[in-house]
Amino acid sequence: MKKYLFLLFLLPGWALAQNWQIVEASSSEDLSGKVSTHLQYLFPEFTLGEVFFLNAPKGNGLLNYNMLAGEMQFIDNDDVMALANVRNVAVVNIENRKFYPLNSKEFTEELLSTDRFQLRVRRKGSVIQHSKNSAYGTSSSTSSITSYSSVNNDGGQFINLKVSSNVLVSLKYFYYLVGSNGKYTQIKNIKTFTKQFPAHSAKIEAFAKERRIRFDNEEDLKTLLVYCSDL
Repeated sequence: MKKYLFLLFLLPGWALAQNWQIVEASSSEDLSGKVSTHLQYLFPEFTLGEVFFLNAPKGNGLLNYNMLAGEMQFIDNDDVMALANVRNVAVVNIENRKFYPLNSKEFTEELLSTDRFQLRVRRKGSVIQHSKNSAYGTSSSTSSITSYSSVNNDGGQFINLKVSSNVLVSLKYFYYLVGSNGKYTQIKNIKTFTKQFPAHSAKIEAFAKERRIRFDNEEDLKTLLVYCSDL
């Protein structure tokens, strides 16, 4: 398993909302400890959990999900390590919450399970740069926004490609329905949802309209899936 060194190249800023923060960019140095913990990790601290493998005995350890890096991490001899061979992982259990591999490193969390589908969420941190100041010395969040890119070097360190005066660190949520075949369908709107229940699309649309279902809201999607499970 590779050792993970987390470099963000950010200076402390001021939190504007629970899931995003504007900070001032700086040179390449390890400043991860100065970024809000809730923007980095799903759990407030590394927590005892279990990793169930497809072809190996389960493992136990102190685990946490790094949303900015998009990887499951654990503590080994006081070092933060990234879980490797993710495709060989069946499920990770932390505090009775289940996490499933999405690709070679990212995980999704199961929010609700019914007879036909599971509702899962992928939490992903992102960093974009604000390169233009608006009038009166304030930063504009809509103009001249470009990608704040990073790459992995051979040592696994995140190296920044661009630096700007201000960057926006935020969390994004992507919701999926997962069938019994393991296929992921991202839920973006009513149409992507009703495609999974073609025989009841009219009823589902009417229910969603009546309840004012928001397709970027976890509780609303749970309500909608429970309704669909009874059809």
